[in-house]
Amino acid sequence: MDPARARILLVTALSVSRPLAALIFASIAFQDVKTTAVVSVYLVAAFTDFLDGYVARRLCVTTFFGRIVDLIGDKALTVVSLLYAAARDVDIRPLAVIAVREIVMLGARILVVDGTPVLPTSRVFGGALASLLWGVTALLIADRADGRLHEWITAGYWLCAIAMFLNLTFRVV
Repeated sequence: MDPARARILLVTALSVSRPLAALIFASIAFQDVKTTAVVSVYLVAAFTDFLDGYVARRLCVTTFFGRIVDLIGDKALTVVSLLYAAARDVDIRPLAVIAVREIVMLGARILVVDGTPVLPTSRVFGGALASLLWGVTALLIADRADGRLHEWITAGYWLCAIAMFLNLTFRVV
């Protein structure tokens, strides 16, 4: 196989694995499956977000398809995370703020004026917000047996919601 094609396939496989892992997580999250397995699947999904972009840039194989699959994978994991949190009785208000911000940002990403995105993405800040959201969700998954950390986890979702709201407000205004 051509080395350039192999690099593209590797990066594409990493990108496609995130939405697949998110769907696998969604299908086993409330089943009689060991918590470590559920957390592992979720963390694989989250980790591929950081890995696929890094590998693509490192191997110089960034593609339009890769960017689209990455965006779909990010949103799939975020949606699954929010639905899981809602099903686990996390306060719906911070989850709604996060969901609205994600929808607005997704719509704003596709708006381009004179070749320039209206709201360009920030890989560092976006990665930090995703890490916070997915980290809190991973903690919620790990705490599924006894729920002792529920108040702390809810506070984590509120922190994420506030950060996302402020991010959106400052970027739009």
